Amino acid sequence: MRLRTHIAVAAGAALLAATGIAAPTFASDSGRAANGTAAFRAEAVRDGLSAQQISGLQQKVDAFIAESGGKQIAANKVAVEGGSVTFTVPGEKYARALNSGLNGNSPATAAASCPYYYFCGYKGSNFTGEQWNRSSCVLHEIPDGWNSGGSWINNQSGDTRARMYNKSKSLIYTTPPAYSSDADGDWGPVWYVRPC
Repeated sequence: MRLRTHIAVAAGAALLAATGIAAPTFASDSGRAANGTAAFRAEAVRDGLSAQQISGLQQKVDAFIAESGGKQIAANKVAVEGGSVTFTVPGEKYARALNSGLNGNSPATAAASCPYYYFCGYKGSNFTGEQWNRSSCVLHEIPDGWNSGGSWINNQSGDTRARMYNKSKSLIYTTPPAYSSDADGDWGPVWYVRPC
């Protein structure tokens, strides 16, 4: 619900409570979120994550959404405009889809986790850490906190090249044609990426 709606509902409920009339109940965003959280927890349990890993993972997801927005769509994945961010499981090095059979500590996981037609950025070098996937041909701001280090995979079609831009949106780097990658990039000067 929007803030204005929350305020109106809260004010109405307070007025009804003051007069002794029971307030109506509504299906709320928090109720839907609780159902989603239960499903995400079940997904993580099926993957064999411990309660501590599940809690740590949810904290990462919640912090990202609070800072950057987006919508949680899996236990370790947030949909953002034009793509998604996949988070590493606590204790693992590589982002992966849960229940995919991929090993979060195997370097082969990074290449297997970057979908065809996508540009995938990684917070850490050697394709480690959070994974940022984009495919639409518009300027995308990289996630907050990606200030240094990093790596990327250009797994798009044909000779597609991704372009990286600085804070003032000036072009600073063009990747080699797909398929290409850089295991030791530097997000420091990069603020935006246009996948194609």
